[in-house]
Amino acid sequence: MNKYLTIAATAFALAAGPASALSCLPTHPVAAFNAVAEAEESFVVLHGEFDFDVTKVPDVNAPPVAVKIPTQFKGKLLTSNGFTDEVDVAVTLALNCAGPWCARVSPKTDYLAYVLQTEDELIFNVDPCYAFAFANPEDKYIEAVEQCAAGDDCTPK
Repeated sequence: MNKYLTIAATAFALAAGPASALSCLPTHPVAAFNAVAEAEESFVVLHGEFDFDVTKVPDVNAPPVAVKIPTQFKGKLLTSNGFTDEVDVAVTLALNCAGPWCARVSPKTDYLAYVLQTEDELIFNVDPCYAFAFANPEDKYIEAVEQCAAGDDCTPK
């Protein structure tokens, strides 16, 4: 009997493990700004909408894969004066997975996005924790990020 309880407890622990393995702490848009400001890579901060073929996004029940989808971004680019520059630019959307947890992005949704700028392209990397992707950001977060870009206080609040 004890043997079966041990097997049952082990099976339960293994089954419960993956369900709780991904633990994402909410990222603050200002913390994301600070992270990309300190990164070795170059980033741009965009506020607007991505337009892409939603059928290219893997089904939520699909096996974990990393997917790259061509998108068109329309919105504003962050400058030291705020989100002042209108842009309409091609961006590669890179949806990443961590085990069974995969990132998803909706087209024609308002995003505050921290986008990697390489020599060849702009890449919007979205991980399952959405560390650099903020859907429908509140005005207070947009204003806080603009404050950071202006060189003012950049403490997450």
